Amino acid sequence: MLRVRHYALAAALIAFALVGCRDAAAPNDAARSPSAGPRTTHATEATLVRHIVPPKETDPEITLGLSDHYVWLDPTVRGNPKLLVFMPGTNNVPASWQLLGQEAARLGYHVIGLMYQNDVEVVGKCGGTADPSSNEDAECSRKMRLEILDGQDHDSPFVTVTLANSIDNRLTKLLAYLDREFPEEGWSRFLEEDGTPKWSQIAVSGQSQGAGQAALIGTIRQVDRVVMFSGPPDMYLKPLNGEVVIDPWISIGKTPASKYFALFHNRDHLVVGIRANLTALDMERFGPPVQAELSAPPYRGAHILFSDLRPTLGYVRPNPHQSTARDNNTPLGPDGAPLLRDAWRYLLGEPPHGGP
Repeated sequence: MLRVRHYALAAALIAFALVGCRDAAAPNDAARSPSAGPRTTHATEATLVRHIVPPKETDPEITLGLSDHYVWLDPTVRGNPKLLVFMPGTNNVPASWQLLGQEAARLGYHVIGLMYQNDVEVVGKCGGTADPSSNEDAECSRKMRLEILDGQDHDSPFVTVTLANSIDNRLTKLLAYLDREFPEEGWSRFLEEDGTPKWSQIAVSGQSQGAGQAALIGTIRQVDRVVMFSGPPDMYLKPLNGEVVIDPWISIGKTPASKYFALFHNRDHLVVGIRANLTALDMERFGPPVQAELSAPPYRGAHILFSDLRPTLGYVRPNPHQSTARDNNTPLGPDGAPLLRDAWRYLLGEPPHGGP
């Protein structure tokens, strides 16, 4: 049975901050009490609806990456009939990215913070393998990411992902579940007649490893938008001269460069690879990166924004990497609002400045 709670937005924001702090130490497969079940929460002041859904509730064959999916929508907002799917970074969980999810919902998106099998760090396993002159596998990160996405065997020695545990299956089963449990909310518009996700109506997003998954999806499928936070980080530095070599898969494919947007922190320990990858995705054709806190929408039309704001937990690694959107590390103003909120809304396509 669904449990429904009502509470004021101010109290909700305090709770979200506490959840974000706890998640930093919690294993991503930590399961809630069996009595908890799926939950629906209405934040009355902001008219936001939040659903918290355990992956196993949508498909009992899902066995890894069991932390809850987080789902947001604002039923009072009209004019944006798209779905935003956000994927957190390595060993992170959707519960830690609620501020961004709420903001996307206020723009009219149906929002899914998708839990997936993210326990193996791609950049940690594949750093050093993108150099074509080496004896390593130049397709290492692509093989890992594809298997995480579709659950097929792509000959990666570092991950084993079943069809049930794949991103594709998790999203498909979650959309079917939401359509079945909450038919009045319009989730069916994001499903094809055969029950698979309707990618043309979906914006994909993520942080770090999740940003890499979003970028990969954009190369092989035509999606509505790709929004990357602190990523993709995949890269290789040649040992002799420090030259940056990007992974071969990082290029524009089915989704055009005009649909790609990104935000990174200038002191991110992975900034060298991130910058190289964003250039490889042809995003600088729309102008050089713009510092978000020193500018304002439309940011001179740039598709790449960066920040040097102090993360909530300071500049020590990995805080800058997380600070682009994670609840407990993204900088907040005196009123508790994220200082990068205007940048988020721009990247997500807020009219008129956010572009198509």
